[in-house]
Amino acid sequence: MLLVVGLLCGGLISLLLLNIVLAQDSYKVNELRSANDQLRQKKEELKNANMRLEMPGALSDSSAKQGQGPDWDEANVITSDRSANSRAASDGQTPAGQERVPGTGR
Repeated sequence: MLLVVGLLCGGLISLLLLNIVLAQDSYKVNELRSANDQLRQKKEELKNANMRLEMPGALSDSSAKQGQGPDWDEANVITSDRSANSRAASDGQTPAGQERVPGTGR
């Protein structure tokens, strides 16, 4: 009889300890979820701020602050035909990852 009571008490204590360990893990999971939500919100805020800075009005303001402005003297229009005062999209540009080699014409 004493053996049965001892086994029941030991089982109850082991279940109590297991419950405590699981509760601690639950708190850690909640803390990590909260931190993850905060990081996700910060990411969205930074993304929105970046999008606002890339808008035409903001780009115009920042270029004006740097002393830059539109060049109204000559229009450089990119067209598919090679008419006067126009250029092809690839004129003067090299493909990505390739550099011009001096003296070879390539």
